[in-house]
Amino acid sequence: MDEDGEDFSPTRFKGGVETLLPMRDEQQEDTANESHDALVDLDEAEEEDCTPQRFDGVDSYQSYRDAVFTYLHNRERIANLSMNKLSLLGEENSLMQIDHDEGEQTALAHENEPALGQVDIKFLDTLAAICFSQCNDQDLSDEWRSEGNFWDLLASLRSRGLPSLFYCVNGETPPDLTLNADPKTMLDSSPAEVLAACLETTSDEPPSLPLERLNAALEWIQSCHARKWEQMLAHNYRGNEDPLLPPSRRRAMWPSTLEAMKRGNAASKQFHPDAPLLSKLRPSSPTNVTLHLSDESDDARLLRACLVLIQSGRHDQAIQLTKECGQPWRSIGWTGGEPLDDRGNGNPTRRLWKRQCRVVAEKMTRMCHGEEEKRLHSSLAYEAAILALLSDNVDCALSNPVFSTWEDAVHAILSAERGIIEEDVLRCHNDARVEACGEGSFPYPGMERGEDDGSPIGFDGDLDGALQRLEGSSVENVREGSGDPYRSGMRSFLVGREALKNYIEECSALALEWDDEDQASFLRFVVHLVLYVDTVLPEFSLQLAVPDSVAPDGSVSLCEALLLKYTAQLSSRRERWAYVPLYTSLLSNENILAKFSDFLVHVHSDRERQMMLRQARELFPAGFDRYVLRNVVREMIQCDEEEWKREAGEDLPPAGIPASDARMMRSILWLCYYPEHRADALVCANILLRRFLLTSGNNDQYSKNFMVSAKFFIEQILPRDILETAGMQTKENNDDIAGSITVQLVQNLQAEFLSINRFLQAHTHYVHFNDVMSRTSPCHQSESKSVRGSTPYETEIAHKLERNAFRQKKVGLCKIVIEYSTKVSEALIGVLTIGGGWLVDQTSYRSNQEEDKSEEAEARSEEMEEIRSKFIPVAIFMLHEVLNKTAMWMEQMIYDTLDQFGSSAPDMLLSLLSTFDESNSRSTASEATNKLLTTSRAAPAYWHKKALSLSGIVANDGHMLHHALSENDTRRFLSLMADSQVGYNECSKAVTLFDVGLVSNA
Repeated sequence: MDEDGEDFSPTRFKGGVETLLPMRDEQQEDTANESHDALVDLDEAEEEDCTPQRFDGVDSYQSYRDAVFTYLHNRERIANLSMNKLSLLGEENSLMQIDHDEGEQTALAHENEPALGQVDIKFLDTLAAICFSQCNDQDLSDEWRSEGNFWDLLASLRSRGLPSLFYCVNGETPPDLTLNADPKTMLDSSPAEVLAACLETTSDEPPSLPLERLNAALEWIQSCHARKWEQMLAHNYRGNEDPLLPPSRRRAMWPSTLEAMKRGNAASKQFHPDAPLLSKLRPSSPTNVTLHLSDESDDARLLRACLVLIQSGRHDQAIQLTKECGQPWRSIGWTGGEPLDDRGNGNPTRRLWKRQCRVVAEKMTRMCHGEEEKRLHSSLAYEAAILALLSDNVDCALSNPVFSTWEDAVHAILSAERGIIEEDVLRCHNDARVEACGEGSFPYPGMERGEDDGSPIGFDGDLDGALQRLEGSSVENVREGSGDPYRSGMRSFLVGREALKNYIEECSALALEWDDEDQASFLRFVVHLVLYVDTVLPEFSLQLAVPDSVAPDGSVSLCEALLLKYTAQLSSRRERWAYVPLYTSLLSNENILAKFSDFLVHVHSDRERQMMLRQARELFPAGFDRYVLRNVVREMIQCDEEEWKREAGEDLPPAGIPASDARMMRSILWLCYYPEHRADALVCANILLRRFLLTSGNNDQYSKNFMVSAKFFIEQILPRDILETAGMQTKENNDDIAGSITVQLVQNLQAEFLSINRFLQAHTHYVHFNDVMSRTSPCHQSESKSVRGSTPYETEIAHKLERNAFRQKKVGLCKIVIEYSTKVSEALIGVLTIGGGWLVDQTSYRSNQEEDKSEEAEARSEEMEEIRSKFIPVAIFMLHEVLNKTAMWMEQMIYDTLDQFGSSAPDMLLSLLSTFDESNSRSTASEATNKLLTTSRAAPAYWHKKALSLSGIVANDGHMLHHALSENDTRRFLSLMADSQVGYNECSKAVTLFDVGLVSNA
């Protein structure tokens, strides 16, 4: 909105970012599309992924990652289709008995170039769009804009082919600039036709590489200024103190000055559109007119806007803007550079017009020389800048303070180079017409051969020599701009040759040296640059030197070193973890395993685990996910408890579980997401269980907290079907993955897991048994049923009721003890009598003809043997303790009954014992009583007898138990067997059990 409240926004000058990107050469575009369609049919979704777009609100790291993924995916598709086509050709030649032509592969690669070029250009354009999207309305970041300009330059050069982008990087001699036609042979053609024939690319002749690169560079720098125009226009009249365009009152020329002249009775003074300019050039002029300050600022804004439009290659829009702002006479003065065509349009005296523009521009520039850098310069400075561009006067442009940026100066140089080449072509054409004057061809008016008119001399497409003029600029920002890493990179790619290689190596050295987070964006830039170079020119990438501080022995390439640095930087920030797998997949196989394994050790969230694993399976070579997870889980299992520290995304440990144990247990979840990993999950689960067993305290084995982590791990962490799935997957998968688990090994692992699980279950029963025994007393006081004054008959009935109630209560208590004793004893017997021996490594007993076992297998065998020697005695003594404690409890129960009921107790006890007798044997009363004392589960002798049966279990060679007993353990076991024998002898006969009980109670 202007001062008058009117809105002035000529929408015809405004366009989206996409419309400002330079159009690539149409002929090459058509050729590329034909080849592209013949080789690969990229679907619309993928094309949209590659197309430059805005990335507002999206993390720039994610945008870079997505661009790389799409780029590599599209190149891989083209390569795969090429391989399929080559394979089909080979089969066809084989069927037709034709020798395979080695040139077919080269021809196919050449056929792929247009399609690969399209993919490259879209990738580079996408990177540029990512950078430009970060230059939002609030913060026009110069660094983001410079990086975007860099990628856009690479895309523009790549559109002319790889030799254009990587210009003479292998030491080739730079080619000379050549024309597509000889202007001397085109005497009857108009200057416009001569320029088109000599400088425009055609399909008949191969283009001149220097000329193609110059055209690409000029298109690129024009697109840079086009984006600048769009950003300036977007800020216009939005609280901007320096609006881009003059207000709408500019539709009349210099209204404030004319009004002042009318008020001062100066209407009779001569007035001409050139009067203000002439007044500045010749202060003594009779037409001396000074513009009003508001008109001067409006003029400056108008000319500044026109300058940016001309720099953007929008010459027609600049002309239109002057007409709409009430100064149509300027359009006539700026259109003199149009060459004459065959219809008579254009300027036949173009050469004279340019010479005059140079003269005026130089004088104007001298007048405004010394102006300080400011937001809005004088209108004279902007007009001098426009005339300098139109007349290819680089020296004049670089002396003008208006050209205050590096991009301004580069545009002036490139535009002048193109203009000088055009002038050389037209001069050659005109000289030929002069020489053929007698044959009907005449020079154009004002173009007759004469003395040198002082036209500028160019560098014939040598951008190295042309860009050296930047150092001669009078503007400090232009000279210092060459030191900016992005602008230095643009210059290096424009120059090519050794400068490009040196630039990449210097930037890489800086990126590898810096560890500051503030330099992370520069590292990202260098990584993607070198990654692209490595993808399209791997031979050249291998020539890039790696700093000695990184790899003094040259063991890694520069691309590998940068990727290692970048993945480490991404790994240090949790919000960037999602981008690590893609860049890790670009490393060597050895570094993929090492670096990704080290990274995953610190990933604890279930969602993040699944995301990482899914990407690894998609991006890594087949089977690498299994290698990585093997490393990760083993490293986490071996973590040091003293060095444990809670990390990002890690849940708190469950109650009663040490934090280090919780981390080790959860590490197994890495191998539980996909069925094919279950065999490895079983391997690592057994490793962890063995660690729990080996690190358990010797004095804790009878505590309820003994092995609580191992029990929780099996019950709450491991999948229920781990054994079945591991066995099934091993039988189904006959892959070639190194270190694959065989069916025999899985069976051995299943037996190991079952052995440990049985022991843990038995220990749980043991804990419950001890808890029940501590709460269940064998003794309790009988409750009398008799009442004082009762008759003898009533008293007898009361005694019977009392004895019956006492016996029933004893039966209930015995049931509880017998139930828990049976559970734990059977569980422990199951541990000791498990098939093949408890925790016996079956691989140790195979034939010696098999291959040597791995280091891990050897360690496993040693650990299992150590666990056997530690826990088999524990299981034996626990079982004996349970049986002996149960026998003692039953004995105390009998003594309590005898103590309270005396001579009536034997009958009560025999009735109680018969309740738990399942033998159903027939014999005499005396024999039945003695037999009942050994067959009833409520009899002490029954449990002593079971304790004695331990000797047979231990002595059985099939159980392989006695090998695990030390000399002290054996001595203790024999002593316990002797005690059990004594107990059995005392409790197996009624005469000794009941009589001893009565006597002791008496």
